[in-house]
Amino acid sequence: MDTQEQASFPAERSAPRGGSRRAPLWKKVSADLRDEVLGGVFDSGFPGELELAKRYGVSRGTIRAALRPLREAGQITAHPGRKPAVIAGKSTAYGPIYSLLASIRESGLHHSSVVLAQHLVRDASVAGKMSLEADTEFFHLSRVRLADEEPLGLDQVWLPTAVAAKLMQSDFTEAALYAELEKRCGIVLDGGTEQLTAVAASADQASRLNCAEGMPLLLIERTGCYRARTLEFRRSYILGERITIATSFGCKAGPDSRPD
Repeated sequence: MDTQEQASFPAERSAPRGGSRRAPLWKKVSADLRDEVLGGVFDSGFPGELELAKRYGVSRGTIRAALRPLREAGQITAHPGRKPAVIAGKSTAYGPIYSLLASIRESGLHHSSVVLAQHLVRDASVAGKMSLEADTEFFHLSRVRLADEEPLGLDQVWLPTAVAAKLMQSDFTEAALYAELEKRCGIVLDGGTEQLTAVAASADQASRLNCAEGMPLLLIERTGCYRARTLEFRRSYILGERITIATSFGCKAGPDSRPD
């Protein structure tokens, strides 16, 4: 649906007396917007409340109610004048922050990568982080992650060659690492740790990410485990302006809730 077209939604009205209660209008608007978000209609930017109110012929209050479930579900940020931001934070088998690919897709954006390195290496510092022998050989993958063809972050991962050698056959310009790990190696990570740190972009990182040197980055360092054995060390630098981390806790108020 073209965002400039007027949606064919009924005018706001109260539920008819003596009849079955219709679903609130905000729910219909919310469902329509959700379908369009997932379909990539708003890849270039999400419209503001006034534009949406005019489009659907409803009040701004109805639009706010319609947008709330989408924000809470981690599907939109809807900040006027800003590029769509990836929202991470849903629990997955790969940890509370990862998988980044899943977060990109849930935000309605297209994922791809520029592969910088895909080879077998030995790295004593990485081996130490995984409590392995210093001369352990690793499959190493380094990528620039893109969302809608624009840089989102730098991603580096190491897995022991003994279990991940078959990943050398994979094309990671489009493929997801964990999907390839399961398909080619029969491994699905089932635990691990993640640490988040705010850092400033180095000159090399700024060049790769097409941003200014010193730009805030979110560093995610993670170890992934399989059957109580550490099999992954991953280091990702994500552009701070392109990611929002959202979590939910306790009970959440509904759109019609009002304070006493």
